[in-house]
Amino acid sequence: MTDGTKNASVLSVFVSGTDVYACGYEVGGTGTIAKFWKNGIVTNLTSNTTDGVAKSIFVSGTDVYIAGYEKVGSYYVARLWKNGVVVPLPGPSYNCRASSVYVSGTDVYVAGFESPPTTNAIAKLWKNGVVTNLTNGTVVGLAESVFVK
Repeated sequence: MTDGTKNASVLSVFVSGTDVYACGYEVGGTGTIAKFWKNGIVTNLTSNTTDGVAKSIFVSGTDVYIAGYEKVGSYYVARLWKNGVVVPLPGPSYNCRASSVYVSGTDVYVAGFESPPTTNAIAKLWKNGVVTNLTNGTVVGLAESVFVK
């Protein structure tokens, strides 16, 4: 999946028909590059000048959804990519990460968390871009996976 000259990690795999999708990151430039692969063909989601990580991949029909995060300025921002293009996730201007994505019908669910400077991490769930806090910061809360039945 990589040319073997840089460290890389695959964090999620999804199989749809005869196609195999994977996402993760590769070390390059001054940071990590969020990437996904379809049948071994790579697509960069972020540049090599920021830190980006693709954590979870889900395929629905011909659409490829990826949850992860990217460093913007001095903070990490939760990201959802659809077919390689960023779909905005509302959230704070400080550390926020998306960990998992799941699609059910026309609904897109993203699990993640934010790390506010004055409280513990707060678990979050986005449904179609609308965010819900799952915890309140009194204890550490992380949402690392989402599944819809």
